[in-house]
Amino acid sequence: DKNVFCAGRVDENDLIRTSKATGASIQTTLNNLSVDVLGTCGVFEEVQIGSERYNMFTDCKSSKTCTIVLRGGGQQFIDESERSLHDAIMIVRRATKCNTILPGAGAIEMLLSTYLLHYSLNTINPTDSVNHVNCV
Repeated sequence: DKNVFCAGRVDENDLIRTSKATGASIQTTLNNLSVDVLGTCGVFEEVQIGSERYNMFTDCKSSKTCTIVLRGGGQQFIDESERSLHDAIMIVRRATKCNTILPGAGAIEMLLSTYLLHYSLNTINPTDSVNHVNCV
């Protein structure tokens, strides 16, 4: 009624994440509450996705994180999606921390093929181009 939200019992990990995102300090009592322990966010809203309700904190100045909600028909598909997402995040994390990347999936063979093609186009006589096409 007074534009105040009360979440009730909140998991400790969720409290810590919310505290980090909003810049707030976790309080165990409302006695002697001061402004310097409060956090901020641009928008707070409670949304329902499927049968679950979520508290969304957006535009948090202190946050460098986000939450991804995975939903699906079966737990096996959700688990596989979570593993794939984790792998992708770790690859991006590794790529941003290091200046070197070792390509895979035939990238070296493709580079060699491109190099050999350019080399052959620059070294073979135009009259031998028929032989070049047959060799490639």
